Amino acid sequence: MDTDPNFDPSMAFVAVDGDEIAGTALCNPIWVEDPDAGWIHSLGVRRPWRRRGVALALLHRCFVALYDRGKRRAKLGVDAQSLTGATRLYEKAGMHVERQFGFYEKELRPARI
Repeated sequence: MDTDPNFDPSMAFVAVDGDEIAGTALCNPIWVEDPDAGWIHSLGVRRPWRRRGVALALLHRCFVALYDRGKRRAKLGVDAQSLTGATRLYEKAGMHVERQFGFYEKELRPARI
């Protein structure tokens, strides 16, 4: 991050509970594909604090930070199959699916001679 000219430490957020980190979020006001959008690079909450509103609060904090920098859209990527319910969280926050990608995998084995 220290070598990334677009890294802005004021766009990194930490949710704490006492002396423990409950969750983090990192966003960037620059999204090259859309100058009116910012990108949420990461959003994570540790297991003991999940389902307590921490992720939604961090997400809202990112929205405010991006809006304050003139952005009118926020984008992020998510594994739609995630067992954490991330997709539901983003929809609850008013986000919607813009693009979907499918990834295919095949295990390659040595040929039989």
